Amino acid sequence: MPLFTKAGSFLRNIFFPNHGEADLNHEVQSHLQLLTDENIRAGMPAKEAHRAACIELGGAEQVKEQVREIQIGNWLRSVLSDFRYGFRQLRKNPGFTAVAVLTLALGIAVNATMFSLVSAFMLRHPPGRDPKRVAVVTSINPGNGFLPEANPVSIPNFLAWREANQVSADIAAADQYRSVHLTPVSQSTAGQPQAIRSAAVSPNYFSVLGVSPEFGRTFNDQEIQPGRDRVVILSHELWERQFASDASLIGRAIRLNRENYTVIGVMPSSFHLTGFTPQLWTPLEVTTQTANARKDRSLLLFARLKPGVTIEQARAEFSALARRAEQDFPEIEKGWGAAVRTFPDFLLYNFGIRNGLAVVMTTVAFVLLIACANVAGLLLARAAGRRKELAIRLALGAGGLRIIRQLLTENLLIAFLGGALGLLLAYWGIAFVRANMNFNEAMSAVPLSLDSNVLLFALAASTLCALLCGLAPALNASRTDVNNNLKEEGRSSSSSHSHSRLRTTMVTCQIALALFLLVGTGLLFRGIFMIEHQNLGFRADHLLTANVVLDAARYKDSIQQSLFVRNLLPQLTQLPGVEAVAATSDLPAAGPGAVTFRIQGQSEVPANQQLTASDNVVSSDFFPTAGIPLLRGRAFTEQDTALTPRVIVVNQEFVNRHFHDQNPLGKQIQLNVSGTASQWSEIVGVVGNVKTYSEGIIDDPQVYEPFLQRPISSFSLMLRTGSEPSALASPLRTAVAQLDAELPLGNVMSMSALIDRQKGGNPFFVRVLASFAFLALILAGIGIYGLIAYSVGQRTHEIAIRMALGAKRPDVLRMILRDGMKMTAIGAAVGLALALPLPKVFDAIFYGLHLREPRLYFLVPVTILIVALLATYIPARRASRVDPMSALHQD
Repeated sequence: MPLFTKAGSFLRNIFFPNHGEADLNHEVQSHLQLLTDENIRAGMPAKEAHRAACIELGGAEQVKEQVREIQIGNWLRSVLSDFRYGFRQLRKNPGFTAVAVLTLALGIAVNATMFSLVSAFMLRHPPGRDPKRVAVVTSINPGNGFLPEANPVSIPNFLAWREANQVSADIAAADQYRSVHLTPVSQSTAGQPQAIRSAAVSPNYFSVLGVSPEFGRTFNDQEIQPGRDRVVILSHELWERQFASDASLIGRAIRLNRENYTVIGVMPSSFHLTGFTPQLWTPLEVTTQTANARKDRSLLLFARLKPGVTIEQARAEFSALARRAEQDFPEIEKGWGAAVRTFPDFLLYNFGIRNGLAVVMTTVAFVLLIACANVAGLLLARAAGRRKELAIRLALGAGGLRIIRQLLTENLLIAFLGGALGLLLAYWGIAFVRANMNFNEAMSAVPLSLDSNVLLFALAASTLCALLCGLAPALNASRTDVNNNLKEEGRSSSSSHSHSRLRTTMVTCQIALALFLLVGTGLLFRGIFMIEHQNLGFRADHLLTANVVLDAARYKDSIQQSLFVRNLLPQLTQLPGVEAVAATSDLPAAGPGAVTFRIQGQSEVPANQQLTASDNVVSSDFFPTAGIPLLRGRAFTEQDTALTPRVIVVNQEFVNRHFHDQNPLGKQIQLNVSGTASQWSEIVGVVGNVKTYSEGIIDDPQVYEPFLQRPISSFSLMLRTGSEPSALASPLRTAVAQLDAELPLGNVMSMSALIDRQKGGNPFFVRVLASFAFLALILAGIGIYGLIAYSVGQRTHEIAIRMALGAKRPDVLRMILRDGMKMTAIGAAVGLALALPLPKVFDAIFYGLHLREPRLYFLVPVTILIVALLATYIPARRASRVDPMSALHQD
């Protein structure tokens, strides 16, 4: 048959079935009439001739059915017929439909909501042309630590690797963690000076990534030369917020770091890199003239691979280049390696959220499984109620596969309705998650939405739910015993052992999964509670903080930086309500940078085994301002300057690890600080431990250097106040402006607010997991109730006989409760066995979070048993009130 004829027949059979059916009726009747006429001509009476014709034809309806089977498009028409029948069945049972759809909707909603995070972090491609062909090259820190393979690369290595590698068509470099001062110069930039996150990039940075500006152009090779590098490209967000989307800004000057920069471009709003939030870009000055250029690792390298080059080949190439640098410069490069990842993979690795996403998605998957088990139990009960209908269909010739297809079609309808409602709930859930992800800039910049990936996931989840919920009940129903179920007196057949075993298994699995989730959530909640209420080692109350970055235009060297701090701190102490003032390179518990060091008299160790400690540069009044106790020795004084011997203060953890019971005072330490020559420093004091991170529970070794001996351009101010710290924000800005009107202050907030902001993700994370675990517990309780209630309904005849033979109501109550508790105990035992390794798993997933809470392994099973007891008691109480005479009379 020609293709067009087939297509026409298909469309006619699908969209105009009545016409085809009319033609089929006419054709069958015509053929039957012909046979009848032949029989009449053979001498048969008309009535007998018609009967013989029907016998010869084989039955008109049977012939029609055979023709329909071979018609083009019949399979689709059959499927549509199944869906129509399924809709009618669901409409006849609105209570069952509502419960099943709502149960699946809850499971799909929480999965789709959390999958939106996976989509935003893992499935959304970075901006630019073919981002998977871009490799990000970083250094591997021999000292390990957090994200050891995401360390930046030095300028000398960038220049050497750019020339020597054979795998990239082009390599760009970017210093992503800079800050500039934006000073208002016109009506279009109103307000006070602002500290703006910026990035310095090589001219080919945007071309390597394959992105173009929305307006203007990118940098050229001449604009990296001193004097010609005063050009800037703005982010779309900064252009809208600060410059009112003024398209005429291109070619005009804005004031950055006290100098005029010409705006040459504005990037599109879609240009966002996960984890990086620069609001403008300036040309990167590449120089190797400084003495410590090789120690200063500040660049991320972006290499566009040549056609045909794989990421494994690029990884081998740059690893070889790193080994060559180690051979040529062993003192500095010893132990350092090179890591190469695709652009999307690096952004995910650098953000450090992969493990958290895995935990969340595993949790919601368990919730979905529990919901599916609940719906499967409902379907089993419904199939038991339809046993006579299914037996009749089987007796009329329907095969087992046909029954399975019909039931699975109904399950698909339930699942798709649940998926549609789940997507509506997920839309609100995603809005809620997005509103609670604003605890830092990087998280709030993540584009969280109900995108196409989430829609496809919801469709896949709905289909999977249909199979998980319906396959076992459908298989069970297809094996219906026709003879028993068609007998009028076959009442006992209703409660088949296979149905009971399957429903019991499903509910037991629900209990096990719910217990597993509750233990896991309890462990995480306990860990977060410990973090929230731990002693950080300093006084965070009544402490106002602010960030300061001294620009190179006015503060060119350490003398001017030191002079600014010397002039500012005494002025701040004069503010009303201020008790003490200090400057520090890093605020307490805010994640200071690390430094490697040597202890005089100890033998040298390999680069990958070098000693490390957190490094803080602080002013003389830092310890009393922060409330950190001095345990022995002395703190810094104004006499600890660049002209006096270098001194340091260490914390107690430093002493415990490296000096044990020895007195550390007077010991000499050599700090390998990037950008400065290594010098020996004397330990003059020991202070109490301060947490490295406010959300961590581990005490790390820490060293403190005096600000006047190593002035720095970027630091934080700390003001100890006698009243509400936020009330001093405006006086603080005024005091700084009196010294330098163009110097902005960043993140002016109380220390308590800053710590709450740092911890913002943890409470939200635990609240989400806790809500999922609670939902799992509720679903498991509903599953237990449904199973016991169904069982009681099926055993009414048995219970009536027991009571007629002398069983008392308490006996029946105990029997039903015993069955429920037995099932719960088995599920709880399985869940406990699954939950036993969780502390070790969380220790491996979450760095430094050592979770040990044995009480949970007692409290959670008790909670499960109480919920199960309550869910079992209601149907058990109903069973104990059965009237034997009424029940037996009805049977």
